[in-house]
Amino acid sequence: MAPTAATNPSVGDSIVTSRLLIVQSKRLMLASLDRRFRLHGEDSVGKRRERVRDEAAKANLTYRSAVLTWGLSTSHEFRLIAYSSLTNLAEALVLELRETITGRTPRVQLELATEVEVLEDLIEQWRRKARPVAAVA
Repeated sequence: MAPTAATNPSVGDSIVTSRLLIVQSKRLMLASLDRRFRLHGEDSVGKRRERVRDEAAKANLTYRSAVLTWGLSTSHEFRLIAYSSLTNLAEALVLELRETITGRTPRVQLELATEVEVLEDLIEQWRRKARPVAAVA
């Protein structure tokens, strides 16, 4: 029997899958620590919980990066992460642009306000595109 793509995942698939498994493991560990902290409230558990929370956040960023680098651009997860990344970047740009509006000439203020509005419209479009489509009943 000849090997198929289903039985032999690509290197990219393996990288994305391994990063996802790490994120899931960190989240499971965090959920367990959250539960233990709620039950017992020990300082040592609280400190470990915060460390694992940071590790889970870093693992999630690594996973998202792996999807964008190694994932198939036609996959649903790629689309979700790509639009989410665009949204995050655009939101940061909106905040930066808003901070530069005051103290400018009225003409420049109008230009910057227009750019902010355009970015906010793009953000809303990207959010709509990233939302999963509800199944037709």
